[in-house]
Amino acid sequence: MTGTEVVYMFAMSLDGYIAREDGSFDWLENYPANADFDFDTFLASLSGIVMGRGTYDAVRSGGKWDYGDHTCLVATSRSLRDLPTRTEAMSGTPAELIANLRHRGASGRIWLLGGGDLARQFMQARLLDTIEIGTIPIILGKGIRAFGKTENQWLDLVFAKQLKNGAIHAQYKVKR
Repeated sequence: MTGTEVVYMFAMSLDGYIAREDGSFDWLENYPANADFDFDTFLASLSGIVMGRGTYDAVRSGGKWDYGDHTCLVATSRSLRDLPTRTEAMSGTPAELIANLRHRGASGRIWLLGGGDLARQFMQARLLDTIEIGTIPIILGKGIRAFGKTENQWLDLVFAKQLKNGAIHAQYKVKR
């Protein structure tokens, strides 16, 4: 793991969905990111976050904002009001989004949070380094895909382990 990597860390259903068609992820309530997943260590390793607009809307609708310690950027072409501290919104290429975060002080690891289409764009731009997945043992059948319409991207497995709650935590490096 390098200090300047971009990591797409997320939870998905066994059949590859990160949310239901309406954007909800209520199915994750039985599988919270607990100590076994070591989510707190992951958050502490970050210097910035690029967040998809749908994820931002879902997080904000819950009324809670857990990312105030990080420089955040919401990838969107629509305007946003009342953004949390240290958060900006912009439209741009993956390289422009990363440049914005770097300019604002995010000098280390960046989390790509939410959005299969956003992950696809970063992968196609060759700016995605690591994919870290919590695979939840549920088959949703339909919803928002974890990688949009990405094809033929090879990965190298770093680790895979079963969690106490029945999920699988795996990390992959994106092959260049």
